[in-house]
This record gives sequence, structure tokens and C-alpha cells, in this order.
Amino acid sequence: MAEGEAIGRRPRRAAAKNSAMGGGNQPSAMHYVGYVEEDETPEQIMAKFEQLEKIQREMAEAKKAAQEEAEGGEVGDDASPGAAAAKNPEDEDLEEFDQALLEKVFARTSKFSLKRALADDLYGDDEDQLFDSDDDEAADLENIFGGWGKKKRRLKGAPREPRAPRAPKPQKSHMITAYNSDNQMLLRKKKIVDPRAPNILKLPPHPIPVSWGRVIKPFVPEEEAVAAKEALPDCTQLTLPILDTDLTTLGTDFLAVHCNPPWAAPLNPDRGDVLVDQIATIPFQKLAPYGFVFMWVEKENLSAVCDAMLKKSFVYVENLTWVQQRPNNTIANSAAEYVCRSHRTMLMFRRDVRQFPEAKEVELRHQRNADCTLDVTCTTASGRRKVPEHVYKAMETLLPEAYAPGSRGRLLELWAEPGSDARRSGWTVVADGPTTPETSLGKKKNKK
Repeated sequence: MAEGEAIGRRPRRAAAKNSAMGGGNQPSAMHYVGYVEEDETPEQIMAKFEQLEKIQREMAEAKKAAQEEAEGGEVGDDASPGAAAAKNPEDEDLEEFDQALLEKVFARTSKFSLKRALADDLYGDDEDQLFDSDDDEAADLENIFGGWGKKKRRLKGAPREPRAPRAPKPQKSHMITAYNSDNQMLLRKKKIVDPRAPNILKLPPHPIPVSWGRVIKPFVPEEEAVAAKEALPDCTQLTLPILDTDLTTLGTDFLAVHCNPPWAAPLNPDRGDVLVDQIATIPFQKLAPYGFVFMWVEKENLSAVCDAMLKKSFVYVENLTWVQQRPNNTIANSAAEYVCRSHRTMLMFRRDVRQFPEAKEVELRHQRNADCTLDVTCTTASGRRKVPEHVYKAMETLLPEAYAPGSRGRLLELWAEPGSDARRSGWTVVADGPTTPETSLGKKKNKK
């Protein structure tokens, strides 16, 4: 080796390491001052500001002392004023002062080192696996981050020394994925798990969402509940033979038609006799020319219903699933011809906006309610499955223009349950049955 040549790593290996580090320019610790670990408390974070103020005072005193010493030395020298003006020490030391200050703050307040931060940036979650490797290249990569210790290089072709097997380590951490709003990226981090630490569960404010739980209402006598339903304003309740009535007399400007027909499906819990061909005779295109049709279907006729609605220029857009449960929160399975029934599906059809551009003008509020609900199966007085309350709220939220208090609502329900329990403000509810003088067409109850 020539005299004066630096003694150290081989040039090729050093060049490879510098390339892995981004050209050999190691970033300063000042760029990691704002980083905090997941287990840091707010008190520890506030302590960083206290250290910052302390370091600022120390730096200001040191700078003041240096300026006084420099001024005292210039009195006896014959320095030219032009050179002093060109030097401008305040502007020259500004950047160095900031970097030195931030590096001191990082050293005094951070719970991690710079080499650990660089290792996370380069290798992410595979860092531990990489550094535990027996390969020589892995050992050399360790030295990139500040020299974690020299490892004796094995001669090429020499046998590898056997190592004792390592005992398995207990799992004390798990990987989590977090969203960083600053750089809009998903980051994977290793979170240390302490099985003895308390698990804190923060409940949302009142009223609690249905996704978290259900609120048990106080008991109300049946007479009071019926009276409250009967007093609901802006509700029209009728009983008509739905398939044999001209439903356009109810209105032709509805924004939503909710249908819950008792299908003639094998082993159907609703024990109905309605066929898809009969549904095709209902003039949905006249009832809701620019609106939606929400229809409950069974697995046996799902495809046939979609075909029938497409012929009326209603296209499928979404569906809502009701997972049926028992009171003990287990899945309620019922018999079926092929596989058990454990849920119901409500298909959502919209008037084709390509043929009817006016349908685009309907105001919609998407993503306000969940498209899947878990609720207990309740049986109505007629022996059918009662539609959950969440379904009605979802339809009303989706179409805010469908009802304004004090006016006739533009929401229609077909095959509703008879009785006061089916009444809702803004709805025209029609039960299937023979016409009676009290519930004849055009007769409105409690219109206020």
C-alpha cells in the first residue's frame, strides 16, 4: 500500500455501502427532532420544549461570550472595515446555530438513535431479520450506521463455524398499519405489546352509533306506544290489493319505493305467494320516474328480479344486507332448499340516468349509513320478519329531499305491515289486503 493512502475498508465495498446510504451523505439528526415513539406520553413531548428553551439560553450565552472575545481582539488589530463588513458573522452563523441547536435537542430528548432511524427508513420491518442474519454482507451493513462493531471476515472458501441453535423468543410485539396524514402514506410499525397493560376502550359520544351497540329504550306501555304511532304527522296508511290496484293514483313523483313482497320461495319464512312475473306488472317507472326502488329478494329469485327491473329501465346500484341474529347474538339460520338462510338482501335500483338525465338532479347523501346491519329477527303480527329500523333510516338519509316536515312525503312502501307499528312520518304505507271503508284508496289518517 502506498504511503499516505488511507487504511480502511476496500474501495469497492465502501462504495457499495455509500450507495446504500444515498451517496455517502448521511442525514443530520436535526431532521428527526419532531419524531416521537408510539409509547411517548404528552408529558415527555412537552419536556422537549423545555429542553429546547434551555439549549437556546445556553447557545445565546455562548454566542454572546464569543462576540465579546472577538470584539476585544479586534481592538489591537489593524483589520480593514471592508473585510469585517464582508464577513457579517450574524448571517454566517445563523444556519450553523440552528443545526447545532436541533442536534442538541435530538440528543437530549429523543428516545431513539439516528442509526436506528436510518435503519427503519432503509429496510423497514425487515430490519431485525436482516441484522440477525449470518451473512457477511449483513454484518457489513451494520457498520454503515455508525459501526456497531467489527466482525471478523471469513476467508473465501473457509468452512463456516457451527453456531449453537437459538432458543425461540416469545412474541412481545405485533405489526400495525397506521395512516400518516402529513405525507399521506400508510406506514407499518412494530408495536410492543405488554399483556399486563390495561386495554383502554373509548366509547363514542351519545347517541352511540349502531355499529357500536344498541340502546335499550325504557319500557312504554303498549297503549302509549300505539297512541304515539297514531299521532305521527304526514303519514298516509292504506290497505289495498296491491297487485290488482292502479298504484299510480297514490302519486307519480315518489323518490323511493320500498317493497317487501312475501315471495313464493320454497321454505320461505314469510310464507308468501308473490312471483317475479307479478312484480313485473307494477308500474315502478310511473311511481318513481326519477327515483329509487328498494326491494327485498330471496336467493332463489335475485337474478330474475334484476332482469325484470332492467326492463323498466331501473339499473342495480347497491344492496343492503341484514344478517339475522338470535337474542344471544348468534346467527339465526333457517331452512332452505339448498343452503340455510342466515341473511336477507335488499337490492337498490335507480332509474337509468343515461336514458333519463333528470335522475341526476336528485340529491343523494352517500356513505352516511352502513350497508350491512346485524339485528335480531322479530316476527310481526302477520307472521313475517320485521324489517329493522336501520333500513328505514338509511333510505331517509340517502334521499334528504324525500320528506320535509309539514308536507306530503315522497316515500312509498308496498307490502307494509298492517297496524300502527308501520306508520312513519313522510311515508305512504300500503298493506296488502282487501279494501275496507276505513283504509280505502285516498283515505288519509291523521294528516296534520
